[in-house]
Parts: sequence; C-alpha cells; structure tokens
Amino acid sequence: MVVTDIRVAAWRPGVSELVMQAGSVLMKTMKSCIPVVLAGIMLCGCAGLQNALKVQRPTASLQGVRLGEINLETAGLLFDVEIQNPYPVDLPLVDLDYDVQSGSSKLFSGLAKIGQTIPAKNKAIVTLPAKVSYLDVFNALKSFKPGATIPYKANVGLSVDAPAIGVIKLPLSQSGELAVPALPKPTDVNWQNLLEKVVPTN
Repeated sequence: MVVTDIRVAAWRPGVSELVMQAGSVLMKTMKSCIPVVLAGIMLCGCAGLQNALKVQRPTASLQGVRLGEINLETAGLLFDVEIQNPYPVDLPLVDLDYDVQSGSSKLFSGLAKIGQTIPAKNKAIVTLPAKVSYLDVFNALKSFKPGATIPYKANVGLSVDAPAIGVIKLPLSQSGELAVPALPKPTDVNWQNLLEKVVPTN
C-alpha cells in the first residue's frame, strides 16, 4: 500500500485581499469618526453663534426732556440723551419715537427723524429735537401757569443703525419735571411788522 504524503499549504492573502481588508477597516473607522466630527462642527457652530450674539450693542440713557423755542406754528421738544458707541466706526442715529405724559394726561407723542451720528468709540450727550405743533403744546399746557413745573414720564425708542446688526431700537424712559413756558398768543404778534416783511412798502 502506497501512502501519498499530501501537504496542504496554509492560505495566505494576496495583495488585493490585504488592500480590501485595509479599506474595510478604514471605512469602519471613518464611520465611527463621523459622529464625533459632526458633534465638533455643531459645537463650533454654537460657539460662533454665541459669540455673534455677544456682539457689543450701543447703550443709551435719557437724561431729560425740555421745551425749546416756541412760535405760533411749532414748538421744539428736546430730548437730552447720553449714548455710548462701542464700535470702531460712527454710529448713525435713525429716528426717535416718544410718548410724554403727566399723570394720566398725555402731553406729547410722535416720531422724529434724526440726522446725527455718534463718533466711533465715543460717549456723548446729544440733544435730539422733535417738532410739535403749537396747537398740541397749547392744549397740553393751557391748564398750567407759565413758570410752573409739572411732573412727567417719558418713554422713548431711539433707533440706531448698528454695524453687523442693522437698525435696532433702544428703549429709554425717564421721569422728571417739565418747566412750563409762557406760550405766545396771536395778540403778541406785531401784525404790522409781519405784513411789512411779507409785502415790503415802497
């Protein structure tokens, strides 16, 4: 009986099989890393959003309200406001809406356009004017004697054009006392002089 000695060589992977195995391992590694990478991106995005929300905003405070020049057509209502501009560029002031009351009585309300700017990195107290009709002033103050002072509460919205943010409104409020001026009357006008200015005599 002849016994044949058969030896089976152990199978060894070729180059192509090794490449496929390495690719499979790499894909598994990448799949496991994707959630980590996405989480990192989300964290960075959230941090960036938080930083964006922490962008400095301008601040303002209402220092006082007073009446300016008054004639038979209009009166000047003046708001003294302290404004802090934290930006490296000028800060344009857009408009001012206001509501001034004395007790339960409304004195003045309206919207005034503003053409002023606050210089870069600067704090300043500026006077923001609003025009009120003479009739509104007369009706608001007719029951008070000239020289008297009346309590008031002013609620103001100051709109500014902030860089990288856009137009934002800064709510302001202040309570104080308003001095009542002497209001001009039609009888106070020198009509003869006024007519001579309008129609010069030869």
